[in-house]
Amino acid sequence: MGRGQPAGRYQGRSFRDTREVLRAAFPGGVQAGALSSIDIGGILSNVANRFLLEGFGSVERTWRNIAIVGPVTDFKAITRYRLIGKDQYDKVAPGGELKHGTLGETKYQNQADTYGLMLSIDRRDLINDDLGAITTVPRKLGRGAGLKINDVFWSTFLNNGGFFNAANKNLLVGADTALTIDGLTKAETAFLEQVDPDGKPLGTMPAILLVPPALSAFGSQLNKSLELRETTANAKYPVANPHQGKFRTEVSRYLSNPQYAGNSQKAWYLLAEPADLPVIEVVFLNGQEAPVIETAQADFNILGVQMRGYHDFGVALQEPRAGMKSKGEA
Repeated sequence: MGRGQPAGRYQGRSFRDTREVLRAAFPGGVQAGALSSIDIGGILSNVANRFLLEGFGSVERTWRNIAIVGPVTDFKAITRYRLIGKDQYDKVAPGGELKHGTLGETKYQNQADTYGLMLSIDRRDLINDDLGAITTVPRKLGRGAGLKINDVFWSTFLNNGGFFNAANKNLLVGADTALTIDGLTKAETAFLEQVDPDGKPLGTMPAILLVPPALSAFGSQLNKSLELRETTANAKYPVANPHQGKFRTEVSRYLSNPQYAGNSQKAWYLLAEPADLPVIEVVFLNGQEAPVIETAQADFNILGVQMRGYHDFGVALQEPRAGMKSKGEA
């Protein structure tokens, strides 16, 4: 701790050096038998929250790249309105009078819930582990929060039989829907042919190619390669890749994980930018995206420290026109 640095505040840039962090948290040191005299809430909160965020950011965050994120102020069910159609300008008549328009409203529901976990650090662990548990437990709580939001998000996304279907014109099925140049062309065409409630072109462009790990390499090739050559003898083929640079490739291991209903190693998705038209939304209570950690001494009859983490969020599918699912097989 540098000269003039306030006690209990860590000024370093890395949290890998556990001892330095703990010296900042416990400037006077911790002796065996002295645990009950520590002001746990005040000393640990700053350090623990930093390790919580480190753990929270250590897991997959693909969900953040394909979803719209918004705040809610309570745990009540909310209604979102997507303004689709009815917003085209009319020609202004002589005299300059503007006509009154109407907004086409499509409603979607969402609701935040609370998820949490509490862990305890035994006094012996504090002493024997040179206080290393104070860095491990917040990381574990942060990682647990990151895993839970992934679990809820992808369970919701993959439970999409009533969302991606023939009625919504956003599901393609058949051997020709495998991820190839032709398959991607078919999905792009179907996306661009989506219409608003008035039957006019939707006007939103596809921007994201979402794939499972098995399709990650070819998805990147389709995005980055200038040429894709066919090696079949005597085949006629163009050397230019028509989809080069068109779509941002996003990969999620949850798409093909057998623990999730609707998983597939062959299915892939073409999505709009969530800011333009979201296929799925995540809401956080008061806009707080990171989980919260709180620390306290254990109950009087227990020697140790307790830490609890909790996270308030909700996930819901939104606009079917914002995505196109290709099954990748018959």
